[in-house]
Amino acid sequence: MLRRAAFGLGIAVLVAAALLVAHLLAGPPSLSVPAPSVELAGLTVVNPGEGRLPDRTLRVRDGRIDAIEEGAAPGASAAFSGAFALPGLIDLHVHHPPAIALGERELFSLLFLRHGVTTVRDVGSFGGGLDRQRRRVQEGQLAGPRLYACGPILDGDPPGWPGARVVLSADEARSAIADLAEDGSDCIKIYNSISFDAYLALHEEAHRRGLPLVMHLPDGVPFGMLDAVELQHLMGLSVLPGDDGERALRSYAKWSKARRITHTPTLVAFARGAQLEDYERLLRDPAAQLLPRHYRELLWNPEVNPLVHWLEPEGFEVLRPRYETMLQTVAELHRRQIPVMAGTDTMNPFVVPGASLQEELSHLVAAGFSLEEAWQVATSGAGRLLAVPGLGTLRPGAPADILIFREDPTLDLEALSTLEAVVADGRLYPRAVLDEAIERQRRYFDGPVYSTLYRAVARLLIAAVHAWDGG
Repeated sequence: MLRRAAFGLGIAVLVAAALLVAHLLAGPPSLSVPAPSVELAGLTVVNPGEGRLPDRTLRVRDGRIDAIEEGAAPGASAAFSGAFALPGLIDLHVHHPPAIALGERELFSLLFLRHGVTTVRDVGSFGGGLDRQRRRVQEGQLAGPRLYACGPILDGDPPGWPGARVVLSADEARSAIADLAEDGSDCIKIYNSISFDAYLALHEEAHRRGLPLVMHLPDGVPFGMLDAVELQHLMGLSVLPGDDGERALRSYAKWSKARRITHTPTLVAFARGAQLEDYERLLRDPAAQLLPRHYRELLWNPEVNPLVHWLEPEGFEVLRPRYETMLQTVAELHRRQIPVMAGTDTMNPFVVPGASLQEELSHLVAAGFSLEEAWQVATSGAGRLLAVPGLGTLRPGAPADILIFREDPTLDLEALSTLEAVVADGRLYPRAVLDEAIERQRRYFDGPVYSTLYRAVARLLIAAVHAWDGG
């Protein structure tokens, strides 16, 4: 009898384990992807900085804008008549969840779309695998933004990012660029510990192959030695407000112009970091509720996850004056017509995919950009930086990335809340459909099976990364 009971218990455990694995592998319910063609009538077409075209029909064929016609074309849908059509937003600095977090990359994709972000650039993935996601989006198997990626981060020894490729010499630098080019990387990401000699070789080889350099400022590379790169987080700006703060800002801007530096400041990440002093208030942020609860309760919790303190080991309170200095710097860069780009640095604490880029627009406005200028930064300006013809604009032949608003958000950012539909690569997603899909995913991730298992795995990963960083 005991033997039979033990056998039965063993079978039950195996079945339960099989059901658990099947549940996790199946992932959350996916959103069906529509065809890449649509016709919409009665729209006011807005290309930020270029004026408005009222009562237009947008014809989209196979993911491209086929025509923009005056009046209502026969057969075109009038479902959004009277609304405003704008180019899709582009986030140039994101990080996706690790591949081991089954299904979460799909959730990120939906959140980007839900907030009007139709193109993203990943500048350092956890665990790779983004080529598969890119292919699935392109082939219409996954609802999500078009994806560009830098591939593995390049760093010195010891590396400051899990999974980074260590590059110690000029020969290793050239080999790394060759490998990334062969793998189809769209850009090269350089981190904090790259040596000066390795940087020079990376710069030469990347430019020879037409691959843009997206970088932190390594400790061994003087700011004045940069040339034709995209610098993240305004690195190199070391002077906080003081007697010579204004002079330092002017010098920083002067060198940026002379050295042809483009800046992606990710203001929202620093603003959110400064708010970590009031963690309980951040927990109530409606945007934060869109992500699974293990983000709020575990991954972003400074009392539970010591890795959060990487953001500022000296204490979150120092980020407030740093953020104010960054605003002043961005204002000076803008005044001197030095390119400033829009990026957010997801997955930093409370930097929510999609919602954070909308917030970044408000930070650019706080730094002196007009609303239309901020929109230009996050649409046509980003499209030019990515060197994709027509990306970030609404004109015939351009990629069909279109946002439909009931009110014009280039006149008032509050109108961002009136988003009614997103067209990504020609595929129409009504807002209600995206909201429903995100809610289904939320229930899956916060359900007992995924939540319990992921929290256990997340704690192990946090401990492992913390140990890797020296504890």
